[in-house]
Amino acid sequence: RVDDTNVRVSNVREELEALRTSISIAPPQTALPPSTDPNAPPPPAPTTGPPPSTAGLSPTRMFDTAMADYAAGQFTLAVTGFEAFLRTFPRSEMADDAQFQIGESYFALNRWTDAIAAYNAVTQNYPMGDKVSQAFYKRGLAQERLGQIDAARESWNNVLQRTQDSDPVHTLAQQNLDRVARRPTP
Repeated sequence: RVDDTNVRVSNVREELEALRTSISIAPPQTALPPSTDPNAPPPPAPTTGPPPSTAGLSPTRMFDTAMADYAAGQFTLAVTGFEAFLRTFPRSEMADDAQFQIGESYFALNRWTDAIAAYNAVTQNYPMGDKVSQAFYKRGLAQERLGQIDAARESWNNVLQRTQDSDPVHTLAQQNLDRVARRPTP
């Protein structure tokens, strides 16, 4: 019960911090100057503008929204949402998850170099996070796709060093190491 209460208090604290931040940085509303010609058409809506406001959104809601975009296959939109989450809540408990999902989104888009960079950010910025082993594993897959077999081996060996035999990602890393070891050298 104490742990559950602590989690709830932490969530409320994050939501309050989000509200404080949004109130202190909310831009002032400005009115558009009236048109001199009463028959003039309204100005066209801008095609590119500022990203949607994150004012008042809780960390959980922002993360869940970006995750819904990812689940719907809207990977570019998901990256934008997870990046906004990290800018707004860089110290959240879900920050490593958001960074990992950026990597997953780039991986799904076959943007291997961007995926590797995102997975590197997980391992470097959140070394104690719960996504580090998965980030090393997926980084190895992306490196393999780029033909960087030695780098992929190093990534998978990192997984083996960090996980136990019973961990599914440990097994997957070992299988990939075995597979690339059997590959003929060009």
